[in-house]
Amino acid sequence: VITLGSRQFVGPFISRLWSPPRSPGLYAVMVPGWRLLMFHAVHFGHAEDLASPRLLKEHPKYGYWMTLAGSEWNLYVATCEMYHSTESERAAAYEELLSLPITTTRGQAHAQL
Repeated sequence: VITLGSRQFVGPFISRLWSPPRSPGLYAVMVPGWRLLMFHAVHFGHAEDLASPRLLKEHPKYGYWMTLAGSEWNLYVATCEMYHSTESERAAAYEELLSLPITTTRGQAHAQL
């Protein structure tokens, strides 16, 4: 479990081995940092179904994420399940994540396990 902003996220999991939950919520696409067990978020998103097969691989930024990560084995995903949430509640939580300060490394937030 990691904390991004004020929310608890499960993961990060290697995207290639990830079994996404069938629930609405937020997700963070992450790459490893320069220290052991440190991760940098390179994308935040929200979805009605985190298990949607289009969530990552068909995302328009997938190629960019792969360039940063180098391989699917270096691309990680963390999720924050939001059961019984509305689209507007997920959008508000997503906007909160986007307001996190940008780090000098690669993304908007970093987390250490």
